[in-house]
Parts: sequence; C-alpha cells; structure tokens
Amino acid sequence: MKGYPCYLEKDEKGRWGGFALDLPVYAWGKATPEEVERSLAKGLALALLELQEGGQTPPPPGRPLTPEEEAERDREGYLLAYVEPHPVNPTSLELRRALKASGLTAREVAKRMGTTPSALSRLLDPFYFGHSLESLRRFARALGGEVRIQVVARAEG
Repeated sequence: MKGYPCYLEKDEKGRWGGFALDLPVYAWGKATPEEVERSLAKGLALALLELQEGGQTPPPPGRPLTPEEEAERDREGYLLAYVEPHPVNPTSLELRRALKASGLTAREVAKRMGTTPSALSRLLDPFYFGHSLESLRRFARALGGEVRIQVVARAEG
C-alpha cells in the first residue's frame, strides 16, 4: 500500500468516478475504473505539488482506512483502490518556476521562442517528458537566461 486511499464507484449511467480520501482530488465520467485511477493519479500528483509549493507537509501515502471509512465503503458499495501519484517531470516544474520568476506571460515567452502558446503549454505540463535540449535553449533565451544541466550520480552500495 504505497498509494493514497481512493474510493471508486459506478453511477446509474454506467460511468465511473472516484475521489481521494486524504486530498481534494476527484474524477468522474470515465468508462472504466482504470481510467478513473489514471485520472486520480494525475490529480494526486498536482495536489501534492500544490501543497509542497505552499510549504505544507503532504499527508503520507498508504494509511489504512479508519473503522468509519470501512463502514462507509461497505454501506455505499465503493471500491477501494490505493492510487500512487503520477510521476511529474522536474524539467517542466523548473520551467514553470523560471517563467513565474521572469514576470513574463506565457504568450510573450511563446512569441519570443517563435512557437505557439499551446506548444509552450506542453513544455510546462508536469506530465510531459518529451523536452528537447533545443526547446530548453529556446525557452531560456526567451527569458534572457541559459540552460544548465547537472547530473548527480548515486553512490553505489
């Protein structure tokens, strides 16, 4: 149990939805429980990022249900799933921090990069993992900065 406890349920129209017990994360209108879990995983990742950026300590994952939560689940017919937050790309997070610190709008940066706002939005998406070194350079130049890469090797053992 490394994930966060979430309840999943099927509505009267056969669509699936769900919610996390420890964080304000919801998903609805999905065709399958797996789609709900994928949506909740992204929502959990974003909620945890928001807490961390706000200087708050996020709740730990993997807690067992309280007796009251167990009774609620049994009474309401919920399915229990422990959902792990979706991985986020630290490169996208760094780009978002740099954009915010620059004081520029995303539209202005996209213009300076010679790209569209939607292409820049993709680079800033914390779930996007397709950054090219060239796009990072163009982003940095648009902010009047530079790209620095650091590789930190783990110690063996």
